[in-house]
Amino acid sequence: MTRPCFESLNKARLERYFEAWARWVHSGHVSASKSILQKIMDGDSFTRSGGGSSPIIDCVELNIESALMRLKVSNEAAVTVCRVEYGALYLKNLPVDANRETRALRMGMSLRTYNRRLADARTCVELELVRLNYL
Repeated sequence: MTRPCFESLNKARLERYFEAWARWVHSGHVSASKSILQKIMDGDSFTRSGGGSSPIIDCVELNIESALMRLKVSNEAAVTVCRVEYGALYLKNLPVDANRETRALRMGMSLRTYNRRLADARTCVELELVRLNYL
């Protein structure tokens, strides 16, 4: 397989991962763990009867979210742009199908800045997914 073909396959796979991540964010799969006292107050049982389900602790969506959380420390704007670009964050009064220029203007930045910040976030996530052998 030639190098350009391999890169385009990874780019398409990365796009699918970002779309799955955005759906995952909206489905509410990010939840805080409960303390033992909180479980008692909520009436949860501590016994495992085999019918319960365990939280998923290793998935590509969670790895994307964790990479973005690490990036947020140094480049919060890039994370916000990434969330808006893939629909994980909706801006008030902005159509879901708005183009990048409209999104950039709505966020108060130029299209060039928007694209640069998106590239920063994508690079951070892509490096993490390569490290974890997703790409």
